Amino acid sequence: MEQYIQSAKIPDYIKSVKFDIGTSYGANQSQVWLSHDPDVFVFGFEPNPDCIDVIRAGNIQIQQPFHPPAIAQEYLDTRFCLVPVALDNVDQPKEMDFYKMRNDCGTSSLHNPIDSFIGPVKEVVKVPVYSLKQVFDVFPWDRFEYIEYIKIDAQGSDYDILVSAGDYLKERVVFITAEPEMYQYANCYHNSEHNMTHYLASQNFERIHHPNTHDPTYINKKFMHLKDQIYIYQQG
Repeated sequence: MEQYIQSAKIPDYIKSVKFDIGTSYGANQSQVWLSHDPDVFVFGFEPNPDCIDVIRAGNIQIQQPFHPPAIAQEYLDTRFCLVPVALDNVDQPKEMDFYKMRNDCGTSSLHNPIDSFIGPVKEVVKVPVYSLKQVFDVFPWDRFEYIEYIKIDAQGSDYDILVSAGDYLKERVVFITAEPEMYQYANCYHNSEHNMTHYLASQNFERIHHPNTHDPTYINKKFMHLKDQIYIYQQG
């Protein structure tokens, strides 16, 4: 993980950092954050080789009308670092099966899809998998006191990713948005809104209703004084 986080060239003027976990084909949420705040840097985590290729190639075609614009090429490797790994609750870095979907690469997952609505599996490939704690272990905390915002959309793995962070969430993260997808993928019934809310409460987070987010969103009570100072957004 050091090769991605510690080697990222974060400009000296950057004041804050956000995490986009599950960027899909266009890093659309990151685009909104970057265009809104000229002093933010984003780490985007995306294991799907198809999504990575599309982001790198540019000229991204929006796949759903409710998706925000795709990331502008000017941000790649300047204020946006694309990390080509999956995150999950693993003790050590490992490789796992990843189900690449044919119709929409953004619905690909570490979990076997069981809902025919999202279409057929294109291919099963091996991808590198890390825990969120392993990411945080090499993050430059000497420069940034906290992560402003973590958005997770990992097709059934969101709860596991949260748990994988250890104590870092309650100490170092202000806002979190995560998707409680339970039914489209096998063995994801624990990825529920109830479980997320219960776990995050144990990490000192409070559920809030934010006008800019669609999925369940939480604020760390330790950083409540920052709630009106930080821009967050998640739609689509």
